[in-house]
Order: sequence, then C-alpha cells, then structure tokens
Amino acid sequence: MSKAKNSLLAAIFIATGVGAEFVKVGEMTDIPGMMGDKVGRIDVSSFDSAGYKDYISDGLKDAPEFSLKCNYIADDLGQLRVSALGTTNENTQIKLVLNDKLTALGTGTTIIRDGYVSANPNIVPGKGAALSFEFSFQSSGAPDFTAAT
Repeated sequence: MSKAKNSLLAAIFIATGVGAEFVKVGEMTDIPGMMGDKVGRIDVSSFDSAGYKDYISDGLKDAPEFSLKCNYIADDLGQLRVSALGTTNENTQIKLVLNDKLTALGTGTTIIRDGYVSANPNIVPGKGAALSFEFSFQSSGAPDFTAAT
C-alpha cells in the first residue's frame, strides 16, 4: 500500500517581515512547489560545438518565483498582510506546512522561503466561480526545509 499523504490541510503562512510572526493565509486553493531552485548557466558554445550548444554552470542558484491562489476572503488577516506587503515591497517570509506528519503528535514538512510579494495581489471574478485572490512571491536564498516527524 502507498504511503502517500492527502494534500488537504496543507497551509500557507505569511510573515510581516523576516523573522516576524506568521499568520495563515486563508482558504488556499492552489499551492505551488516552493523548492524549484535552478542553477544558472553560461553559454560556452563555439564553432567547435558539435551541433549542440555547450553550457557550464555559473555556480549560482536562482530561487523561484511562484504564484499562489486562494478564495478571496475580505477580512482574512493573512490575505490583508499579503495585500499590504504587495504595496510596500518589504522583504518577508512565506511558510508552507504540509499534512504529512508521521505520527499523531508529529509535525508536517515545513518549507520557509525568504523573499517578497512580487506584485500587488489580484482579486479575480470568475463566471460560476468564487472570487479568487491571487499573488506571486519571489523567493531569495536557500529554502529552510524541515522534514515531517
């Protein structure tokens, strides 16, 4: 039997600044992967390249920008913080907590990223759908990853 876990109850939290208290962003509907760091590359292709471009690593990882989506809740403290951070461009932290704890008293996998809300959030109406609150987060530096217990 598979040991896979249901993704229900996964949650996103936002802080008012680096090292500040985290507040849950309400009713998330789409949470992306937050670990997709990519290594930069340098094109070293030459006339000696045999039909393919040649690349070497530049030695630097590029932290990802990711988009998040939730049901719009006008008085949700987390969504209000995201809106404020989208206006001020302050550095902050975002935290993802997964529902994969290994025991009843354990904790889920946690990923924390430094960065900033990279644009003012959008409130998007949809035909026959709930209003959605959508925002992007540009991460910076290495993720802080803590495995489930």
